[in-house]
Amino acid sequence: MARATLPLHQIAAFEAALRHLSFSRAADELNVQQPAIGRQVAALENRLGVRLFHRTKPRLTLTEEGELLARSVSKGFETLRSGIAELEAHRSQTGIVVNAAIGFTSFYLLPTMAGFQAQYREIPVQIVTRDQNPDFDASLCDAVVVFGEHGLPGQPTGLVARETIVAICKKGYLPGDRKLRPEELANQKLLHMAGASHVGDWERFFSGSGAVPPVPPKHDRYHSFMVYMRAIQNGLGIGIGWRPLVDDFLASETLVLACDLHRQTNRGYFCSLTPRGSARPDAQQFLSWLCPDGSSDSHMSKEPGLR
Repeated sequence: MARATLPLHQIAAFEAALRHLSFSRAADELNVQQPAIGRQVAALENRLGVRLFHRTKPRLTLTEEGELLARSVSKGFETLRSGIAELEAHRSQTGIVVNAAIGFTSFYLLPTMAGFQAQYREIPVQIVTRDQNPDFDASLCDAVVVFGEHGLPGQPTGLVARETIVAICKKGYLPGDRKLRPEELANQKLLHMAGASHVGDWERFFSGSGAVPPVPPKHDRYHSFMVYMRAIQNGLGIGIGWRPLVDDFLASETLVLACDLHRQTNRGYFCSLTPRGSARPDAQQFLSWLCPDGSSDSHMSKEPGLR
């Protein structure tokens, strides 16, 4: 036998009138007109076949049947309020979940997070890197950072930073740390990142310079961004660096520019709120902080990068 549908609007009107013993005050609380409360309570009475209130002045009084229903309704609403409060407390403790690649997380997001935490101490942030889980479930996150030309389709999105590619190497790798001309650089040992979003990075870098990079041998191709960066730091060759990710390395001279040539592309890092995050004011504050130039709806690039 199918269960009867609960008349939730009618019960909500009854519960508000029960607490205030007034249709007028119940209407003010629920932001409706007084007759609407009276109609909902009357509909509930008709449904149950009993009278719930004596329409006395200046206050309503419960009938015997009304008192019986009031005990169950009050207990039910108290359970609901307790559950909602518990959920809100849980979400407050867990904070927002941000999904990003390990390279962006390590070299850009983590170094700047102290600024966010200082400004928003009440918003905990959990950062989840997706490199070992390329099929990450965005519905379990509040914000996602992707590399490409756009962010998540139809979601609030902001540009974190545009990509500028430079040639970098370990300090002392080049004699006298002399910067090379493009044609000299093309004849050096160049390290390459594998992956669809990085195919042609050196071609982009040399575009318009007249220099042509060689086809990379297999042993000079790296699938992990972190391993790739370690290879450059250990003097195994000259690599492509992506600003702003390598800015701290250049500032500390842990790495240096191998050439004055640089290229800004139409790609970059975009932060998008997921449908879950779009409903959370704390996630919106994170987006505004990470993308201070504002946000707009966007579309995801065909294959976002993993750095």
